[in-house]
Amino acid sequence: MLWRPRALLIAVTASLAFAACGGDSGNTTSPSTHTTQAATTSSSAEPTTATTTTTLVDTTTTLEVGDVDAVLVVGDWGSGNLPQGAVAGAMMRYAEANEVEAILTTGDNLYSDDIEFLLHPFSWAIEAEIPFWVAWGNHDVESEDRIDAMVEAFDDPPRWTSHRWGRVDVVILDSTDIDSEEQLQFLTDTLAASERATIVALHHPPYSCGSHSDSEIVEDTFLPLFDDDVFLVLSGHDHNYQRFEEGDVTYVVTGGGGAELTDLDTCSVDHPERSSGESIHHFLVLEQRDAVVVSVIDVNGTTLDTWRMDYP
Repeated sequence: MLWRPRALLIAVTASLAFAACGGDSGNTTSPSTHTTQAATTSSSAEPTTATTTTTLVDTTTTLEVGDVDAVLVVGDWGSGNLPQGAVAGAMMRYAEANEVEAILTTGDNLYSDDIEFLLHPFSWAIEAEIPFWVAWGNHDVESEDRIDAMVEAFDDPPRWTSHRWGRVDVVILDSTDIDSEEQLQFLTDTLAASERATIVALHHPPYSCGSHSDSEIVEDTFLPLFDDDVFLVLSGHDHNYQRFEEGDVTYVVTGGGGAELTDLDTCSVDHPERSSGESIHHFLVLEQRDAVVVSVIDVNGTTLDTWRMDYP
């Protein structure tokens, strides 16, 4: 079972208190289906000026009956600090007003082995039995104890897996074990078996103009396997928000879940253009309407960026 807090009241109170600090400066749901690969103990891992963002769509639009519930996305979040609590509090306030299908992570879920402390701000989600769809990050595999903590905290989460979310497949990959032949075969088989619109989530970003830069091994290994159904790729690792468009695919770095922020760098002239970005703590909201709508929300509930993508 997913880890359960021993002190829910303390946890929720702490989450609300963190949120108050500010941190930084009828629906039907499609049942989730899973194709999984058991966790392994491989620990290989790859080792400003903010762009002005513009609201493109009205995020207050009421979902029509029959639309699926939203997915919340958070990355680089298991830090146990005040910004993590502020992000968790903002996510909780969203979930109080809207139905949530799942919380999707882009890795670095635990920065220590203290599960009780690190997951306290998200006790509201655990109590509400909102599932966590977990991508593994480099901090999640940096020791055998950390791997054991991940297994305990998230009910032995698979290293690679897929979930069905309404009209969309969500494929989660493990970029800390990118050379795994089993994972590459899983990715090839999963994409070949479906013609549904597909979101891919992983930790190391194929594109980032930040401290960690592009992950060339992700770019060279995973991206050539993506088919025309992949329209959104979510990653973390750099502790900020960035959005790129390359061809028909949108690439997002969402690593502002609580860990210490990192600056944005200027992209080189031959790099995919960054259409928006900011070094700020935040989370994403994914909604399915007549298209997929993505909103970037800060700890105060302010929409920093939002855009819509047609289904492939």
